[in-house]
Amino acid sequence: MILMILMAVLVPIIFGIIHTIASVYLIYSKGNTAALGWNMLGFLTKTVFMLFMTYIGISILEFDLKIYVPILAFVWFMTHIAEAFYVNYHMNENVSEPLKSILRQVDEV
Repeated sequence: MILMILMAVLVPIIFGIIHTIASVYLIYSKGNTAALGWNMLGFLTKTVFMLFMTYIGISILEFDLKIYVPILAFVWFMTHIAEAFYVNYHMNENVSEPLKSILRQVDEV
């Protein structure tokens, strides 16, 4: 049971944190465009990670399918949502002042 919680909750959270740290690093070092490219690639890497975790949990460790996969999918989805808001915040902070003024004018209309 402890191993299933570790595999379904902690490992995906750690993977999401590593991915988020890489995204924020790219935002401030290479710009928003490079970070967007990383995030697009992240959909592929996170999908492969999800399939790998499912395979390891079900085939190798023989966890209960009805318990393991829903927990894994929920945590995986929630880390996506948290990462999206966090990275979006940093991308908005990294926008130039002229673009920020244009965005403010658009918001007022």
